Amino acid sequence: MDQFWKQFVGSDIGSKHNVFFKARLKLTAFYVIIVAIIVIGFSFFLYQTIGRNLINANDGDFNDVESHHHFVSNTLVVLENDLIFADIVILLGAAGLSFILAGETLRPIQASVEAQKAFAANASHELRTPLAVMRNDIEVFLRNPTPSKDLNKKVMNSNLEEIKHMSGIVEDLLLLARSDNQIIQEHKDVDLDVIIKNMVARIKPLANSKNIQISYISPGTIAMRGASDLLSRMILNILQNSIDHTSSEGAININTENRNSQILIHISDTGVGIPAKDLPHIFTRFYKGDSVKGIGLGLSIVKEIVDQHKGNVSIESTEGKGTTVHISLPLA
Repeated sequence: MDQFWKQFVGSDIGSKHNVFFKARLKLTAFYVIIVAIIVIGFSFFLYQTIGRNLINANDGDFNDVESHHHFVSNTLVVLENDLIFADIVILLGAAGLSFILAGETLRPIQASVEAQKAFAANASHELRTPLAVMRNDIEVFLRNPTPSKDLNKKVMNSNLEEIKHMSGIVEDLLLLARSDNQIIQEHKDVDLDVIIKNMVARIKPLANSKNIQISYISPGTIAMRGASDLLSRMILNILQNSIDHTSSEGAININTENRNSQILIHISDTGVGIPAKDLPHIFTRFYKGDSVKGIGLGLSIVKEIVDQHKGNVSIESTEGKGTTVHISLPLA
């Protein structure tokens, strides 16, 4: 907890990850409001009490000096008791209000810290597996006094596959880290139709190996502002998921349409579908349902890319019938 408050108080104002600075501003505003309520309430109560006593008094009330002193003394005693009671009530109310407001303010920060811890733990777990495989292969290789060429080739190929796997994980993690730090790539004029065609051509060999048909009827130029590499990654991730979860002889259809200055992309497959219990979590990082391959980052990356382009993404799916991804992006 001490470390948390050190980070909170000492956060860099100029940091791109400015959630702590925003929380500090909100807390400051809340505390100023609370102090203002206390001061105004105290002043108003004091004014009303003294005013009420003085207004009720008149010259006939003071027959001599002793009665005058008695009136002043009595007024001060009543005022002191009332002020003590009022201060206790106000401070208790302010303490409760501050506790509630601070909790509301720090809740997103706590969620962010917990999410980062979970993110780091999941990333470490996913990287540990390929590293363990590589270590085991190398240890087996070193224990063999006279390794054959076949063994050499097997170990090298295995390590190469694991390196490719880790490279993909690191690339995904870097993309999500940049998104968390609000590092937005420069958007330029792009043709989404060309991007989709290129990704279809890139994924087709994999689809052909499973006898999966991919169809895309080009509507012509789709002009928009965006980051070409991110949009390519978005389409490729969806197509990769569709192929992974579509059995042989299946089909993947891509359709686009213009609607109210938005481009709508619909990618449907005839795959196994997504269980209803998994649908609310499909965009959660590292979430993997029973039938999910990979590390559970593909769709969360799609969501991040769509968000960066100020669009929306949703998924409809029925078990045993297939899945459709709906994406809407603003046109240029």
